[in-house]
Amino acid sequence: MKENLEEISVFLGKNCLFKGNMTFEGVFRLDGKVEGEIFRSGTLIISETAVIKGKVEVDALILNGMVEGEVIARERVEIHSRGRLHGSVTTPALVIQDGGILEGNCKMASKPENESNPEGMGKTAAE
Repeated sequence: MKENLEEISVFLGKNCLFKGNMTFEGVFRLDGKVEGEIFRSGTLIISETAVIKGKVEVDALILNGMVEGEVIARERVEIHSRGRLHGSVTTPALVIQDGGILEGNCKMASKPENESNPEGMGKTAAE
């Protein structure tokens, strides 16, 4: 997680409900509810009051609230003591603190090949 978590780019308060598809860059702190999809590069911080029903695809997820659906994180997922994830998660690194809940499927996928092989080393000229 390269972002400075003190510099929040996007904030959705606890009395807000968002339905639809959302994209962001940087750090997004969610205190409200989202029904739909959240995509982009950056870190998504889900507070204790937040609920997501849908799909999340981000670089990193810090979960203190609840997610029902599919999570794909390119770097890591952290489920803190009050966090609950019901659904599926795909990430190269998963941390679940005491009290955190993951109910569903987990796939520990490595980073995409182009990230782990930055200059295309080992590829032939025909590729």
